[in-house]
Amino acid sequence: MKRHTKLLIFVAMLLCAIGLISTNSKTVQATYLNGNDYTDMCKRYVKVVKTVKVYKVRTGTCEANNHFKYYGKLKKGSHVWISRWLMSTGGGWVIINDGKYYSTRRTFFFAVNPHGYNRANWYKRIA
Repeated sequence: MKRHTKLLIFVAMLLCAIGLISTNSKTVQATYLNGNDYTDMCKRYVKVVKTVKVYKVRTGTCEANNHFKYYGKLKKGSHVWISRWLMSTGGGWVIINDGKYYSTRRTFFFAVNPHGYNRANWYKRIA
């Protein structure tokens, strides 16, 4: 009788384990940040007065997982739209214009001031 009881308990525990595993096996989809949400905040139209580096950013699942890749330089005399805030992952401004600097669901462009992360001396406000 003891052998039968142990077998019954083992089968019951096995069924419970299979039930728990199957309820936790739901696939989790990573939702990425949207690059268009970053550029929606670009409300200030400026003229660049000092050349700054530009990075192309591919969004991650959170702001800390964004991937920055050097893209080029934003030259003196260019006109772009910029955001009014500094990103928490580092000093710089989100930029956009009609041509070269665009945004998609997974990318946007980020300008970095080499003269100080919180200094806005690289642009002159137009509008």
